[in-house]
Amino acid sequence: MNLTDVCNHSYGTICAPIDEETGKRVIENRIILKKNTPLPCESSQTFYTLSEGQANLEVTITQGEDTAVEYVNKIATHKFKLPPKRPADRPIKVTYSYDVNQRMHCRFEDVESGKVLEVDLCLDKEGEMSESDAKGKAKKIKSIKVE
Repeated sequence: MNLTDVCNHSYGTICAPIDEETGKRVIENRIILKKNTPLPCESSQTFYTLSEGQANLEVTITQGEDTAVEYVNKIATHKFKLPPKRPADRPIKVTYSYDVNQRMHCRFEDVESGKVLEVDLCLDKEGEMSESDAKGKAKKIKSIKVE
């Protein structure tokens, strides 16, 4: 018998693809890591900017199986500053990786400029995924002086 750790939920991001039937943009949750995927795992998808000259991208990391944004948990939301004066439809590569220690690393990369936003998440005391404060904890440890 082999035991394998798996993703306990599906994880995704909110995006605005064009609906094929209506030709209009719709807001939806796009799953990047599927529930029950064996750990460690990594998955990437490419999304595109919406408008010409778009200066920021709001990135939201979600937890849940549904494509409807109202039925998923929003774990973290960040502003990703983009290079100025660019045309619409520029690629943004989103990569989620989840390790056997229940830590998830989310990477948002503007493909053309190489600019990156990274977000680390881990399980909290209640067993829910939340934003990691690794930098804050490291700073706190450094401030403790042992004599």
